[in-house]
Amino acid sequence: MAKRPDRLMALYDEMRARDIACNTITYNTMLNAFAQCGAMHRVPQLLEDMKAASPPVEPDIVTYSTMVKGFCASGDLDKGLTLLKEMEQDGKFAPDEVMYNSLLDGCARQHRLDDALKLLDNMRDSGVTPSNYTLSIMVKLLGRARRLNQAFTMVTGLCDEHNFRANIQVYTCLIQACFHNRQPMKALGLHDQLVKEGCVPDQKTYVALVRGCLQAGLVDKAAEVVRCAFHCGDHGMLHARGAAPGVDAACLHEVISKLGSGTVTSKKLSSDVASSQSAAKSTGSRTAQGNRFSNDSLPWRASNKSPVNMK
Repeated sequence: MAKRPDRLMALYDEMRARDIACNTITYNTMLNAFAQCGAMHRVPQLLEDMKAASPPVEPDIVTYSTMVKGFCASGDLDKGLTLLKEMEQDGKFAPDEVMYNSLLDGCARQHRLDDALKLLDNMRDSGVTPSNYTLSIMVKLLGRARRLNQAFTMVTGLCDEHNFRANIQVYTCLIQACFHNRQPMKALGLHDQLVKEGCVPDQKTYVALVRGCLQAGLVDKAAEVVRCAFHCGDHGMLHARGAAPGVDAACLHEVISKLGSGTVTSKKLSSDVASSQSAAKSTGSRTAQGNRFSNDSLPWRASNKSPVNMK
């Protein structure tokens, strides 16, 4: 966890010198450390040590998943794909969703869409159910490859096929894909669609919408998104349920700057956002007090209940 592979190896050498046997968990822990520290060059020797141990220590699915994750994170996707093939040919373990997602993430880092689509087909053939995380990776890849329609189709298709709903992370990736493909109005329309479906946007969603609008030169739309994010009025977007997530200070400052500092529009936006934040704090304070005084553990409530309990 401290990212000290040198200390790790010193401790490992000490264990071996004292004839303290290492088990699969020991080796998997070390492999995970190598993956996190970018020290995957140490892996071959560790695998040899596993084989040479007495009795030999057999790798498990975690061993393979950890190595695949490490190779992909270090930019060596091909080694990860080779390991997947070796594992499939060996037949002892079946790749799981974690392993496939690590490989898909590796594909995303290197913009290798064709390999990612093949992996997705392998998942289907192997009976491995994709998750929202899987879907997020694929949407990013398809968006960057200018295949926006395919991204939308994939979200609908996989959700229907595996009976799950796209979460806000998937929708945020779709929104970013829309902007990447120069379709800002589609991104804004997607916001209202996800709200209708009961999905709740978070701050990252609104920041993606604001920044996308600004990059597209739609400053007024960016201001509307800020109003929606803070649950202010004077905008044409749908409000999601729950507390207003808002946008971060840097994003808000960027919008106000684009509107023109000191202009009537920027001043009103700043004032409305401040009022919204103040009202939210006041509501939160009253809610906390209400919860405090409705606690059943308070003395006078306990005394009212004691005769009933005694009976």
